[in-house]
Amino acid sequence: MATRLLWRVALSRTRVKLANRLLPAKLACPCCGWRGSKFYDYIEPGYTGLNAACPRCDSHPRHRYLSLWLSREFKLEDKSGVALVFAPEKALASLWAKAPRLKILRVDVEEARGIDILADIKNLPVESDSIDLVWCHHVLEHVDDDRAAISELHRILRPASGELIVSVPMECGTRTDEYGFPDPMQSGHWRMYGDDFEDRLAESGLAVLAINFNLTDEDYRRYSFNPERFYICKKM
Repeated sequence: MATRLLWRVALSRTRVKLANRLLPAKLACPCCGWRGSKFYDYIEPGYTGLNAACPRCDSHPRHRYLSLWLSREFKLEDKSGVALVFAPEKALASLWAKAPRLKILRVDVEEARGIDILADIKNLPVESDSIDLVWCHHVLEHVDDDRAAISELHRILRPASGELIVSVPMECGTRTDEYGFPDPMQSGHWRMYGDDFEDRLAESGLAVLAINFNLTDEDYRRYSFNPERFYICKKM
C-alpha cells in the first residue's frame, strides 16, 4: 500500500509541475506569495484533497483561509502578550513573525516541528491563567481524550482577555463520531466532529463564539479554499 501511495503522489506532483510550467497562473497562496495554475493534490491512504497544497510552503486550504482572517480581520501583527501555538504550521510562520509584541511559544508532542515546548496537550508545563493567545487548529482530533485537552486549554488561558482560537475537521449537520482508535485511513484521527463540538468547548467553562469570516468569490477561487468553521473562546 505504501509503494502504491508513493507512486500516486509522485505522478500527481509531476502533472502539477508540468501544468505550472506551461499554463498561465490563476491561483495564488496568501501565505507565501506563490503563484501558479494548480496546487498539489493532498493524497492520503483514505482520501484525496484535490488542488490543495501550495508547492512552495505546503499551505492547505485551511491555512490560506485562516491566514487571510489573521491579517485582515484579527490583525495579528497588533497583538501582544504570550501566544501558545500548537503543532506549528510552516505555512503560517511568516505571519507569526510579523507580530513583534507577541512572545510565541511553539508546542508539539514531537520535536520535528522546531518547537519551544515538548509536551502533551493534556498535561502542559504552563502556569494557569497565563496565556493571552492559544492557536489550536486541527489538533484535537489527534488526541485520545479531547475533553481533557480542552480542560487544559481552559486552565492556562488568561481570564477575560485571553483568546483560544480553535478548529477541527467537522461534518456539519451531524454529531461527533468517536472511532475509539486513531484511524489510519483518516490521518490518525480519533473522531470526526459534528455540530456538538461547540458544546464540548463550553463544557469546560469556555465562552464560545463561532466566527463567520466572509470573503469574495474571487478570494475563494484565487486561493482555492472554502469557508471553514472555527471558534474564539474565552475564560470568563
